[in-house]
Parts: sequence; structure tokens; C-alpha cells
Amino acid sequence: MSRTTDYTTPLSGTPYYTNTGVIKCYDENGSHFPVGEISYERFDDQNFQYVITPYWNEIAQLPADIFYDIPGIDLRVKKEHYYRVNITPTFIEMRTPSPGRVDLWELLSEVGLDYYDRFEWLLRSGKRCGDDNFIVVRKREARHFVLSSSDFNLNDLLPGDTVTVSSLSDIPATKPEFAYSLFRLFASGADIIIENEQRTLDAAEKRAMLYLLKVMQVHTDNYAAIRQADGIRKAKEAGKYTGRKRQPVDPVLLEQVTKQFRAGEISESEAMQKLNINSRSTLYRRMREVN
Repeated sequence: MSRTTDYTTPLSGTPYYTNTGVIKCYDENGSHFPVGEISYERFDDQNFQYVITPYWNEIAQLPADIFYDIPGIDLRVKKEHYYRVNITPTFIEMRTPSPGRVDLWELLSEVGLDYYDRFEWLLRSGKRCGDDNFIVVRKREARHFVLSSSDFNLNDLLPGDTVTVSSLSDIPATKPEFAYSLFRLFASGADIIIENEQRTLDAAEKRAMLYLLKVMQVHTDNYAAIRQADGIRKAKEAGKYTGRKRQPVDPVLLEQVTKQFRAGEISESEAMQKLNINSRSTLYRRMREVN
């Protein structure tokens, strides 16, 4: 095993310890889409590296409003692996507690850790950074799912999984909600098995399905926007339009969280979580109301 001073040149040899998570981004509906994986590898007491492996096939299917980059990684060069040697990547620093954080041991204890391991903390906590729409979950063994199963959850899917569908004709893709679910299914990277044909959809078929589903979604969104604008216009003409309702926030809790945030005791994402606010602009707008 060789030591390197270049933080992008991978270490040689075999690590004695590896921990791997899957990077997922999510849309405004809370749906998860896997876009890559990240591994922490330790070689000895002095040397370690993080390896980020994008899921290029899955990334290619996602619209820009869901995914556009991984913080700290230049995806324009389209590498198979990105290395960060003997340093903690920006992506990890953004969403994990630093060694000097005041409430560090409380955060570790919350996830059952009695030692400091920021990557393991990330995998156990499921926390996200308030600046983006990413989470990291622990990578697991490939699983098999059945589309018609009552406990089937599209957010559980990862590349390498398999999903059995009895027949393509059983997939009701004409309704918007089903089209959206199908898009999530095909964008997950899982293999789709057509049971009555005893075959697995190939890559070309999946790309064609995804293209059609994205076109359907665009038309659905445009139609919904037109209907909404028309409804607002009619409500205004009738004098019944009151505008968007303000999200309720407990004033006592708002004051407490604002003080904690301004004192640096909690992060932006923690403040949003405590107040049940999903928008950064809403968070700062509400905090400005506190004297």
C-alpha cells in the first residue's frame, strides 16, 4: 500500500474496513431516486479514502429539477469513480457533525454510537443538508420485489434489485399518478421482470418507457398549471381568492429555534426539521419575524 499526497489519487492495496452508502436525491413529493454510492475505506491508522461512484445510467434519466450534481464532485468529467484520499469530502462535511461541535456526543448517542465516526453517523441518522435534496442510506444486498405486493415501496428500490410485474398490460400507465409511479420504478435502476413473458426488460426498452413517461409528466404538469391558473382567475373575478395560506408555526417554538440557530447551536436543516418547514426561504422569512 502506497501513501499519496494527491487527494484524488486512489490508495493501492486492500482496505481492512469498508462502509458503503447509497446517495439518493428526492423530489418535492418526497420520492427517492438513487444517483450513486459512496464508500469509506480505511487502510491503516493513517490512511483512508472515500470513493464516490455515480450511477450514470440512473442519472441520465432524471430531470434537472430533481438532480443536477453531487456537491464537491465535478460530474462533467464523467469518471467511473471519484476519490478523496485522507480528507473528508465536502459532501460528507455538509451533512455530518464536526469533531468540535458542542452537542456532538448527544448526536452520536441518538443513533447508538459511543465513538466518533461521521460516516457511520450519516448512515444511521438519515439526515440531509438544508442546502440540497440528498440523503444517504446504507447499501444493502439486492432484493426481489413484486409490484402488486401490499408492502411494496418504490422508495426502497436500489440498482441491482429485481421487480416482478405479471404483465405489461397490467400496468395502468394512462393515469398521471400511475405514470409517475412507473417513472420512479424505471428510474430506480432495478431490473424489471415481465412474468408472463419470462423475460427482463432490456436497457433500450427501459429508456423508451422513461422517455414516454417524462413526456406524459410534462403534459400533465402543464395541464394542471393551466387548470390552476384558470381556477385562480375565476376565484378572483368572484372575489373569493385569498391567496396561498400561510404555513402555521408555533410562535413559542419559532422564537426558541430562532435563538438556537442564531447562536450556532443548531444547523439550518435541524431548524427546518424542528419547525416542520421544507423551504429554506420560508425558514428565513419566518425567523426574520422574531425580534
